[in-house]
Amino acid sequence: MDKKNQQISYQVLTWGPCVAKMTITDAFYDLLVKEAEASKVEELNYQHRLAGVIQKEFKFRNLEVLTPYMGEIVRLYDGIWDKWRNSNKPSVNKYLIKTMWVNFQGPGEFNPPHDHSDELSFVIYLKVPPEIKKENSEFKGKSAGPGGICFLYGEGNRQAITYQSHFPEEKQIFIFPAWLKHFVLPFKSDVERVSVSGNLASNVPFKEVPDPKK
Repeated sequence: MDKKNQQISYQVLTWGPCVAKMTITDAFYDLLVKEAEASKVEELNYQHRLAGVIQKEFKFRNLEVLTPYMGEIVRLYDGIWDKWRNSNKPSVNKYLIKTMWVNFQGPGEFNPPHDHSDELSFVIYLKVPPEIKKENSEFKGKSAGPGGICFLYGEGNRQAITYQSHFPEEKQIFIFPAWLKHFVLPFKSDVERVSVSGNLASNVPFKEVPDPKK
């Protein structure tokens, strides 16, 4: 081969946390809407356990009906994670839904920068009113704007990507390491945005594994 025309080979090394964005199925969406409304009616208040400045946050009453759907999503995430870390050995993680709650976010409410416990966290969007979409489209700035979700990682070096900002759509789910700091921006529109959040544990202690006989 002519040395002057020899091409340079290269490999890009993956760096930082693995954040995945997916779209949930219609069946899972319908079930989440049903369970979210039921948790609201039963007033299973969860605000005291959360970082958000949001008045209406309710714990899900029944995690068992949601587990098969989340199991499918987590298996997909593990496959994405294996590709992310360039591994030929597939993950064999086992997860348990530890907590799951619904956020009915109103105007001026927000989530400050925070992280979660356990292994993985996720947020699913059930309702993003057109008023918020319009407000966001008129926003002049560099972040995702009103109603956006933002992820922070690293020390802010300008030569690295340390910030991800997204304006979500209905039926979208973001799944990410629980330790990854994130926050939710407020909006002004007099409407209600509905999202579902939760935490997944791996290597769960035996005492926390549900008894199949019960």
